[in-house]
Amino acid sequence: MQRKIFYLFVVSIFAAGIVSAQVPDKFKNLKVLPKDISKEKLLEIMRGFTGALGVNCEFCHVAQENPHKMIFDSDQKTAKNKARIMMAMTHDINTKYLSKLSEYSDNILQVKCVTCHHGNKEPMMLEDVLYSTINSKGIQEAITTYHDLRDKYYGSFTYDFKDHTLVKLIEMLNKDKKYDDAVAIGKLNIETYPQSGVAYYGLGEAYEAKNDKENAIANYKKALELMPRAAEFLNKKIEALQGK
Repeated sequence: MQRKIFYLFVVSIFAAGIVSAQVPDKFKNLKVLPKDISKEKLLEIMRGFTGALGVNCEFCHVAQENPHKMIFDSDQKTAKNKARIMMAMTHDINTKYLSKLSEYSDNILQVKCVTCHHGNKEPMMLEDVLYSTINSKGIQEAITTYHDLRDKYYGSFTYDFKDHTLVKLIEMLNKDKKYDDAVAIGKLNIETYPQSGVAYYGLGEAYEAKNDKENAIANYKKALELMPRAAEFLNKKIEALQGK
């Protein structure tokens, strides 16, 4: 994984170097950035975008095919116009809101593209990606997506793969009364984290919502074994299901 990340980093730096050679000294069609911005500053901002979203220049800019040349002043791609809106939004957050908080008045905290995107062009949390996949393509595709994303991004900051993430997804599915899907996600969580009390608790919640008291109790008891500090809470859950 570290070798793969390093390789992608080197490739992105190399590609950025090639593109920067095409950047003119004077710019056209600047609508958010200062019209007198220096080439060095503009390139610094653009490199920040590519790293924050995990994309290259052609994500926002039109590329002429033959010969390969970037048409930086074109507004043909919608991603470029979205980027302008996002830039205005982050500027407002930093100047109109965070600056009003005394602890951040000296700019010790600034919202940036990476704050939400975390190296992903779509700034979605893992549970939301999987929830959307379940609704559009079904539970098996969501499980495949989880494994694919974990193989690709585990160890990076793009998605949170901790056990509690899938418990959040279970709660979302229970709310929609998609109990079988919730159980499947609970089993996936235990498969991934077999020694996690949180994972067993999540599966217990899925079974409880499904009104499968026997399996709910069994999973709550396993969760109790693995995280005894939650004994008071879990014992209440078990006792309620046992009708005591």
